[in-house]
Amino acid sequence: MRKPEEESILFVDDDIIALSLYETILKNAGYENIIVSSDGREVADILRDNNVSLVLLDINMPLMSGIEVLENITEGYPGLPVIMITGDEDLQTAVRCMKIGAYDYLAKPPEKTRLVTAVIHALEWRDLNSELSAMGSRVLNRDSLEKPEAFSSMITGSDSMLAVFQYVEAVAATSRPVLVTGESGTGKELLARAIHIASDRQGALVTVNAAGLDDALFSDTLFGHKKGAFTDAGNNRSGLVEKAAGGTLFLDEIGDLAPASQVKLLRLLQEKEYYPLGSDDPLTTDARIVAATCINLSSRLEDGRFRRDLYFRLMAHHVSLPLLRERREDMMLLTEAFVKEAAEELGKSIPRVPGELEAMLNLYDFPGNVRELHSLVFDALSRTSGTTLNLAPFRDLVGNNVVPETREPGEVQNLDYDGLVDLFGHFPTVKEINDVVFQAALVKADGNQSLASRLLGVNQSTLSRRISKS
Repeated sequence: MRKPEEESILFVDDDIIALSLYETILKNAGYENIIVSSDGREVADILRDNNVSLVLLDINMPLMSGIEVLENITEGYPGLPVIMITGDEDLQTAVRCMKIGAYDYLAKPPEKTRLVTAVIHALEWRDLNSELSAMGSRVLNRDSLEKPEAFSSMITGSDSMLAVFQYVEAVAATSRPVLVTGESGTGKELLARAIHIASDRQGALVTVNAAGLDDALFSDTLFGHKKGAFTDAGNNRSGLVEKAAGGTLFLDEIGDLAPASQVKLLRLLQEKEYYPLGSDDPLTTDARIVAATCINLSSRLEDGRFRRDLYFRLMAHHVSLPLLRERREDMMLLTEAFVKEAAEELGKSIPRVPGELEAMLNLYDFPGNVRELHSLVFDALSRTSGTTLNLAPFRDLVGNNVVPETREPGEVQNLDYDGLVDLFGHFPTVKEINDVVFQAALVKADGNQSLASRLLGVNQSTLSRRISKS
């Protein structure tokens, strides 16, 4: 992630006074690494010897015109944005520059805010192009994560989660915001931490839960205040945006923001500026914004409770976390990890996990997702007194009779003769009983033969042969 002070911005203008003015404006906006040149012939050497992210280029220069320099840049550095600046209000010249490959065109002298905004947008455009290139070269396979340590807290063997991790790696280094959506308990805060780690940003990850914050509290929490801004403001106080400098600001439950707070967040995203309470002077930030919500923001757009411009700003990158029931292959992985975690925290030995637990997990939809599974495992371990995990909390959810308990060898169960006669109209044959049991298992497993075979306690091949004969 390039912070503003790390951006290499090249100004080329034969007007020395203009160069000094541009340099001052951008340094005040937080961009420290400014390279200036008054001779277009120097540009090739400067670009070769420096990591330049953006060029601002005067059109009307002696010795070598800005248009000639632009043509050389677009040929040798096709991904490098160039903003043309000129006192000539000739529309045809502007059109020619854009056709050659200029990113933007500013009239000279550019207004301060317009210049800073153009620079911010040009750098975002360059970030986006780099990101799309990185994503285009990525192939989905299990060995393709470059920074697996960033995702170490998220236990998974799921292809859908791997795809999320790969997308995060591709966008982590950009400055653009990320919107993380998903039901409660799917791991949105863990993913925000993974985004921060994968970005290699040197600042801190700062978390704010926006739920329940009115506009005044939101503004004070994020932006801080000046002494005397309100009755109890006895001293200056910096907000969490400042604490996230060079790092990541994670805004959880973003869908609950008040309308006035949405306006302030939009300005923070667009202009990288914010006002502490009681101050008329804006401050700038280089914090990366990651926002999360379990609310369907699209529905809130329709009734006007969430701003469309803010929504589209936040949607620069979007990650939707899958539900736990959509990645059932992770259920036992997570359970085993949570059992070890709970045993360590509760000071107990790690118990054996009974085989029927996997079938139980697959019969329950987990509306609370991973967080609910985590709580269930801790509850089960707290009730465990022997060497085998107590499954009572799980049976309470899926029903005592859905999955048969593990039986000791040779244990015989009584059959109700009258019940069988009532069910079949006569005492059934073994084949008739098997047909009903196998069919019931398939219905309960929603046609999933692997799950049905576990319910029946038979191999899947046995079930498949039975189905083929029926």
